[in-house]
Amino acid sequence: MNPPLRGKTPSSPQATLRDWSQALRSPALWMNLALEDLRDRYRRTVLGVAWIAISFALFVGVKVLVFGQMSAASTREFAIFVTIGFGAWSFISSMVTDACGAYLHSRAWILGTAVPYPVYLLQATLRNWMVFALVMLVMAIALLWKPTPWTPTALFALPALLAYFVTSVWLSALLAPLCVRYHDLLHAVQTSMRLMFFITPILWMPGTNGMLAELARINPMTHYLAILRDPLLYNTVSFASWEVVLAINAAGLLFGSLVYASTRQKVAFWI
Repeated sequence: MNPPLRGKTPSSPQATLRDWSQALRSPALWMNLALEDLRDRYRRTVLGVAWIAISFALFVGVKVLVFGQMSAASTREFAIFVTIGFGAWSFISSMVTDACGAYLHSRAWILGTAVPYPVYLLQATLRNWMVFALVMLVMAIALLWKPTPWTPTALFALPALLAYFVTSVWLSALLAPLCVRYHDLLHAVQTSMRLMFFITPILWMPGTNGMLAELARINPMTHYLAILRDPLLYNTVSFASWEVVLAINAAGLLFGSLVYASTRQKVAFWI
């Protein structure tokens, strides 16, 4: 099957903007594709997508029971620390791996239709946000036992979620075409994310000095977790972490745009 053509100017900014504009004007398409992905995943199950929240809650509960014995923090603080941290980590980790497979997952559509590629990127992004929404229900329930009083600082979690959304978009635009071109990259990314889990403060608290504190400082995932977890749990805002996240997003948007624009006419041949 000959891949469908998508314009005559492979790397022009106008063509890239046209692709995204067309995709954003067709929200029903990528929304229904994302919903269908979740339906397929839990088809013929009794609880359906409720398994997402149940499995997350059970996993967190076991981790708190096991690792809570090794933490100097109170049980309530450690439980919320792990719940928010693992919830945010699960979303980012899943978004990274799904971004790698966004085009591969939609191979038949790419070869058989002229649908703009951002539709598949938005499909992967929305699918992960649907899962994250169910995880956030568990996080919200855990926050009922928050050991510190609520303050307006907790509202900083909202721009943190916006930063997560921006990250999820450029991750798809950057990784989807690269993983189609270099298939080993998908496995390298998956392996890297597994290793990153252990050096990210999810099941352990970094403190202020020592090797763990240094690992936390140089790990970008630490800062992504901090902008969401710190306002909700500690009523603080880590401006240093915000600087890191904003810098990463700025660079990611730039490189994601360049990679998308330079590969949009080649993806159908690579896949």
